Amino acid sequence: MSPRILPALILTGLLSGCGEGPHLEGSVAPLLDLHYEKAEATADTAEASVSFLTPQGEGENTILKVTARLDKLVLTPGTEVDLSELLGTEQDSPQRGSVARAVQNEPHRDFPRILRGGLTFDKALASGDTVPGSFHVTFVNGTDVYSGRTLFGRFEATVP
Repeated sequence: MSPRILPALILTGLLSGCGEGPHLEGSVAPLLDLHYEKAEATADTAEASVSFLTPQGEGENTILKVTARLDKLVLTPGTEVDLSELLGTEQDSPQRGSVARAVQNEPHRDFPRILRGGLTFDKALASGDTVPGSFHVTFVNGTDVYSGRTLFGRFEATVP
């Protein structure tokens, strides 16, 4: 092997190792770091959510939180919740789903309305369990930097 090829191979190996670990994907990824250390799922009678978290100092960053309001809906394992569903008859009615981000040293961010999207928990959420699932969203077109962009991912979330 040529002496010049070995350093190039080592550098390629180091660069390809960057960014490993759990992360979310989609066209938002070039704009935000979507790597996380753990996912947590919660549900009550009002809403179900999955949060993607990383520690920072004494606290945590919520890299992304996907929430589904459960108005007139029973959360059923394996059944996708339509995050774009309107909860009223008007076009500007609240939606069933929302996506937010809360990272230290950044302003809290609510993402644009959801054009289409879904959230699925593959089994019932029970305290102490790990629940697999997935989500996908496409945001409506508009003037926000995230308008028309996508986010998606599979997860293994713990239920506190």
